[in-house]
Amino acid sequence: MGFYLAVVPIVSIIALVFVGWLVRDVLSRDPGTPEMQDVARTIFEGATAFLKRQYTTIGLLSIVVAVIITLAIGLFEKYPEVAAYRNRPMQLGLLTGLAFLVGAVASAASGIIGMYVAVKSNGRVASAARLGVGPALEVALRGGAVSGFLVVTLSLIGVYIMFLAYGGLSNPADAPFLIVGTGFGASFVALFAQLGGGIYTKAADVGADLVGKVEANVPEDDPRNAAVIADLVGDNVGDCAGRGADLFESTVAENIGAMILGVAIFKVTNNINFIFFPLVVRSFGLLASIVGLMMVSPPRIFAQASQPNVASQCRRH
Repeated sequence: MGFYLAVVPIVSIIALVFVGWLVRDVLSRDPGTPEMQDVARTIFEGATAFLKRQYTTIGLLSIVVAVIITLAIGLFEKYPEVAAYRNRPMQLGLLTGLAFLVGAVASAASGIIGMYVAVKSNGRVASAARLGVGPALEVALRGGAVSGFLVVTLSLIGVYIMFLAYGGLSNPADAPFLIVGTGFGASFVALFAQLGGGIYTKAADVGADLVGKVEANVPEDDPRNAAVIADLVGDNVGDCAGRGADLFESTVAENIGAMILGVAIFKVTNNINFIFFPLVVRSFGLLASIVGLMMVSPPRIFAQASQPNVASQCRRH
């Protein structure tokens, strides 16, 4: 039992330190020419403005839904899954509503942080591309890995903390059912983040193509088309922030679902390790992914061979 309890927080700390190192490494790279920085700054301003407005609305809706969940369970739930709360439905509703808000906040945070690093790394990838494909690939891979590692780590430590906070050690068979609201809250935010960001990026993409290629007869993603900036903003808020929230929701739901299956084995064997086993497996997956990322080394020959061509193309443009 002690081993299983220790694995999750230790691996989570290691993963968070690794994410911090990735962020520091990416942000320490050359941000590029003044023109590159100007475009990156414009995209960042647009993305942050969109997210501020979007998550303000989502936050207000999340509070309303949490209150509705609390009242619905407290007033209408007559046969709850957790036997200990059959005479205390309102307390069960409060716990579920709180878990919903925790999942919503964590899902929003994972998307926002992942998008921030992605936007900041875009210009650095373009700058590294002047030196060859290898350096650009390294920056892009590490910048994108921030979101992936952060999502999985937050989902892992979030479910772990909620399980302990909801009496997982004293009532391990009941706790997984009490934290189901966490997955619901993450799903709620992911739905609106993915939907809002997806609609924005597609609308901007279609608008840029129609105005640029059809009306103005300029190539796709041409800097002379002002709508290209809106398209790139949409790519970040939809594919980075929205997808990050969606992936967080998926991992949280998988963790809690697997723990509920472990409850069935626990009731037969009386071994709590079966409930923690899904989190331990996820922890070792994180460690394996860290090792795998550090093993990626772009071929130097390929990077050197492509360097003159890339550099000459950059000079021409």
